[in-house]
Amino acid sequence: MDMGKSVARLVEQFQPEHYELHLVPNRDKMTFSGTVAVRGKKVGRPAKRLTFHQNELKISNATVVKHDKKGDQDIVVSRINNQDTLNEVRLHSDSLIYPGSYTVVMEFSGVITKPMNGIYPCDFKHDGQDKKLIATQFESHHAREAFPCIDEPEAKATFDLTLTTPAGEPVLANTPAIKEVPDGDLVTTTFATTPSMSVYLLAFVYGEMGFREAKTKDDVIIRAYATPDNVALTQHGLDDAVKILEFFSDYFGVLYPLPKLDMVALPDFAVGAMENWGLMTFREQCMLVDPKHGSIESKQLVSTVVAHEISHQWFGDLVTMKWWDDLWLNESFANLMEYCAVDAIHPEWSIWEQFVSHESVSAKRRDSIADVQSVRTGVNHPDEINTIFDPSIVYAKGGSLLYMLMNYIGEEAFRAGLEAYFKKHAYGNTIADDLWVTLSASSGQDIGAFMQKWLTHPGYPLIDIDWQPGSKQAALSQKRFLADPTAKNEDTSPWHVPLSATSKLSQPSLTTSHATVEVSQPDDTLIFNHDGQSYYLPHYQQAEHLGQIVQAVKDGEVSTIDRHLLLDNYTMLQRGGVSSTTELLDLLTAYEHEASETVWGAIAASLAEARRLVEGHEASETKLDQLIERLVIDLATSLGWDDKPDDSAQTLRLRGTAIALAAGSKNQATIQEGLKRFATFTKPSDLSASTRGTVYFCAARYGTDADFTKLLDIHNSWQNADEKEEIAGGLTSTKNPDHIEKLLQLMMSDEIRRQDLLHWFVWMMRNRYSREATWNWMVKNWDWIVEAMASDKTFSYFVRYCGNIFSTQEDFAKFREFFEPKKSIVALGREITLATQEITSRIAWRERNEADVKAWLKAL
Repeated sequence: MDMGKSVARLVEQFQPEHYELHLVPNRDKMTFSGTVAVRGKKVGRPAKRLTFHQNELKISNATVVKHDKKGDQDIVVSRINNQDTLNEVRLHSDSLIYPGSYTVVMEFSGVITKPMNGIYPCDFKHDGQDKKLIATQFESHHAREAFPCIDEPEAKATFDLTLTTPAGEPVLANTPAIKEVPDGDLVTTTFATTPSMSVYLLAFVYGEMGFREAKTKDDVIIRAYATPDNVALTQHGLDDAVKILEFFSDYFGVLYPLPKLDMVALPDFAVGAMENWGLMTFREQCMLVDPKHGSIESKQLVSTVVAHEISHQWFGDLVTMKWWDDLWLNESFANLMEYCAVDAIHPEWSIWEQFVSHESVSAKRRDSIADVQSVRTGVNHPDEINTIFDPSIVYAKGGSLLYMLMNYIGEEAFRAGLEAYFKKHAYGNTIADDLWVTLSASSGQDIGAFMQKWLTHPGYPLIDIDWQPGSKQAALSQKRFLADPTAKNEDTSPWHVPLSATSKLSQPSLTTSHATVEVSQPDDTLIFNHDGQSYYLPHYQQAEHLGQIVQAVKDGEVSTIDRHLLLDNYTMLQRGGVSSTTELLDLLTAYEHEASETVWGAIAASLAEARRLVEGHEASETKLDQLIERLVIDLATSLGWDDKPDDSAQTLRLRGTAIALAAGSKNQATIQEGLKRFATFTKPSDLSASTRGTVYFCAARYGTDADFTKLLDIHNSWQNADEKEEIAGGLTSTKNPDHIEKLLQLMMSDEIRRQDLLHWFVWMMRNRYSREATWNWMVKNWDWIVEAMASDKTFSYFVRYCGNIFSTQEDFAKFREFFEPKKSIVALGREITLATQEITSRIAWRERNEADVKAWLKAL
């Protein structure tokens, strides 16, 4: 169907109230059969048919019974008609079906398919044998692949689920099992009735698993499940889950409503995790971590993902958006809340620094493209749904806007509004205005008016700041910031922007295009968007003003987040033609004694901008390597390679960053130490967690054929998904053409799980030595990629990451030749448009800055 053409909303003709669903999967034959009885109401006009969603199901029988005061009445189903292009099954009758209460019973069968949605298998090995879990992934519109239903978030209902599965294997669903009936090699398990919920939250998993268990102070049983060899890796996630569930029950003022919460680490999972009510499912590296040898990054990843999914038990499960255009009500809040929870249970991590450095930065990169989607985006067709799960917009930007709102009205008012929202709309569906009503009541401000443009328009403001140190007045003006300064900007209406400055201003928000504000402390250093509490790009127009801030950085008088944002802001300004790349490089002189890992991330990103401009120009690359080496080598030497028991999280992360930068700058002592350590290691735990990634890099980039083979063999035999991915990151940094070809062949083999294919592709594309071969691999094997991943949320990322990386006319020509003919594909069209704009802007950026950067480096 055309992207602009809307599909019918089936909830407008039938509203489910309760499902009785019995499924019988056959793992050996990779098929399933089932029966579903849907009780609900026919609404709207009388019609001669009832319509339900289905996708690739065979409906073998159907009966319809009407319930009224006169008793039950059978409605004859004269024809069952599958409309496969619409994902529908239509039950026709020769007589009119009037509004009222009905039960519709359908018998059906289907296929368990390799793509990781609907009902699908997860392969793993145990005791040398091949095993399979059977799992589900129904978000966004894949429940229809498992049974006929009204597969829309507004169509909430209760569910009685019964599964017939192999005896002796754990079988899990949203609610606890209440009955088991053995039958030879099989067992039929019935689960307790679920709360009223959207069908995409229904879930089940069965197969060989072990678990660890804990209980919250409110007696909620939490279990962390994994395949038998991985159960020991669940402890960190389980411990944090208990604290996080308790935190949210208190923070939201509404108790978690189910008696249990299961977490399952699945060997095959397309995205990071899924918030199925009472049965959260995870990619293994997002839930499992070695408590002794896992890196701090891995532990923080597990904690934040677990917190994200648990927050969804309220935002998304208890209260659900009415339609997918308000997906942000789920994801933006979960993005913010994961940091609230992790900060509460791990204050030593300073996690808000990572919120700004990861989420806000990611959002601003993406949000600078002219035709990027807004946070709230219209959805007309099911195939569009997967395209709106843009992590930089619906997650990161939405979360950043809510962080801005929380700072604007204060956390006390924010929490009070959320509590009122949950209590008012529990088990229901909402739109954005429903939340603004409760937040307006708690804050005494018109939140709908404040948030309206932020949600419904793409982009964010550049605020020009005309101020001289010592002056009592600052002139401010705002306009949309675009990475391509030649792009049309027809939207000139202003945002309501909280200025969040380090000095008190007479006007704390900018609500017009231009304004003059009074500065209460004109002799102090004046920094705007202080600590990233708002969402805009400040541009200091006066050299004296920027110089004052730079001097304060040198003097150690600027906060960690503000030091980070200064570099990130100027990274964006040079991309958009407001500043230059050489000005960004000049700023690095203020960071000679930097000791924050968060800020070093921004330093590395600044240097990466220069590297991209001089890539392949040997003299410039040598000069850039020397600059990086000079900046980082003392820090790397002082930190060393080995983690210590009393190292803070920041020290562990800083060590990893510093050693990696030193190796990347071709510092010979660092490379030789990496190769030395690689020669003696046999398993990941032999190496310090913070630096073993650099050891792998040294081996793959600078080692021998034997070193590469050793690393590849360890990867292929390793079971820990987190450590295996770390090894893969090292392998894909090779510059040897034979090794590159071997890895590309491996990407189509069973050694690389489909869930990991995109990671490999991105790593190989970012590596300039393997980029051309990887592009050619994608073009040659596109049909295979479509077959393997077309129904996956990440399918369009093949386009996205080419857009992130290409920056030359030559690359743009081959991108357009391959992808332009595919713009009519709904799942790809939006991403092709954005990637085209991003590449175009980066070509112009290169033309503005390449020669100057080469001259700047030559003068070093």
